[in-house]
Amino acid sequence: MPDKSYPFPTYSGLLEPKHYKQIGTAIWLFLWFVSSTTKDIERDGTTWGVVLGNKPIKIPEIVEKFGVTERTVRTWIKTLEEHEYIRVTRAPQGLIFTVRNSKKFRNKQPESSEENFRSVDGDRKKITDQKGSDRKNFSERSEENFRSNKDITRIHNTTTTDSTESETERFENVFQAYCRIHGKLDIHVKALDVTAMQQMIALGVPTSLIIRVMETIYQERGGKARAFSYYRDAILEAWETEKAITSPSKGTVALGSPSPQREVRSKKQRELDDLRRRAEEARKREQG
Repeated sequence: MPDKSYPFPTYSGLLEPKHYKQIGTAIWLFLWFVSSTTKDIERDGTTWGVVLGNKPIKIPEIVEKFGVTERTVRTWIKTLEEHEYIRVTRAPQGLIFTVRNSKKFRNKQPESSEENFRSVDGDRKKITDQKGSDRKNFSERSEENFRSNKDITRIHNTTTTDSTESETERFENVFQAYCRIHGKLDIHVKALDVTAMQQMIALGVPTSLIIRVMETIYQERGGKARAFSYYRDAILEAWETEKAITSPSKGTVALGSPSPQREVRSKKQRELDDLRRRAEEARKREQG
């Protein structure tokens, strides 16, 4: 027995046949989640056990702990989530786990906190258009895009920005929407797709626009949209079109004087070109 072994409370109800049939070998991961629960939080009548204080955990960390393959760990997580033993929230740094109907601190009064726990359902409800101030114009792209101007016009009419949300919250909204649209569990989203979403968020593209473009394209070409990179050009095209239509005039500039707006556009254009290049390289690696 390891020197740092310690007891932790479990209940005999876990030994019922229905749990064995549902959990199988994932019982080992579930017990680790129970042992790693740091506090209980009550939400909507359900007690949730916060694992490691909501610290994001990477799959390789769990692989190392149990000495199994990454595929096994992902299967365990999928099993526990599908049967609602745990809830998983994807964060840029890893996965955040909570245990459903936690009883580890049964003798203590569970906390009730909206900030310490966010349900996946609540995250999905937040995937609605957020109103805010528009950012500065971007220059028009000469690069050819498969989206038609008609599609882009239909998309930009409902675009808003996300001035009140943090970058992590904006990423989470886009990520959950991507999972919903594609019918995927968050643990099955590829790392390249996560990186592409983070890059798009870092550029300041409104989450409402990203989500609406994904929904529109997936409805029309669902069979082909297998990665986030498939939406990249359409999102950027729609964003630039929106800015060209909604941005107010900054006034006149004397002849021979450089336009401040042109300088900003030049910088942003370089960022867009770099994003396109990296996404294209990622897409080629996936296909290769």
